[in-house]
Amino acid sequence: MSRAAHRAQRPRRRMLLAAGLAAALVLGGAATATALFTSSDTADAVARAGVVTVSFSATATTTVPVAVSGLVPGGTARRLVDVTNTGTVAVAALQLESSAPVVGASSSDGLQIALDRCSQPWSTDGATCGGTTTPIAPDRPATARIDLPASPAFAVGATDHLRLTLRLSESSPTAAQGTTGSIALTVIGVQRPGRHL
Repeated sequence: MSRAAHRAQRPRRRMLLAAGLAAALVLGGAATATALFTSSDTADAVARAGVVTVSFSATATTTVPVAVSGLVPGGTARRLVDVTNTGTVAVAALQLESSAPVVGASSSDGLQIALDRCSQPWSTDGATCGGTTTPIAPDRPATARIDLPASPAFAVGATDHLRLTLRLSESSPTAAQGTTGSIALTVIGVQRPGRHL
């Protein structure tokens, strides 16, 4: 190779070397950027379940017996129960389930029940509501499941003041007079559907 040709190839080698260095720097920069994206951190999330508890205030239980005695056909008696949400979450629905002994040939011959709500506690005899009275369920056979719509006890810590009016049907057989029995009341709460927190 002539000396002139050798001189002509030197700038070309320098250019190729410079291009190679530039490519190496670009690749090196890309590798550094990729390393930044692989950095990570973790955080712990704690999830706790709520508790649905609805009970009768006087006994803190979900079932309570209500004694009934001395009724004659057509006679009535009042009983007061407070239902309280003692859980940690609100409920979507409440029901009161009652179970009474069978009297006569059909449920219409036996004990009947009606249900009313007071916006504050009833008078001790159940005759007077110092606030607003709301009828919940009309007179019906005492073995029933009764919805408690718009109950204050949907909310945590709130209480529903209820009055039961018990009536012995006029069609009750003579043998029912003077007997003593009790109604078992059970309160049932339904949790609200899950939601995103």
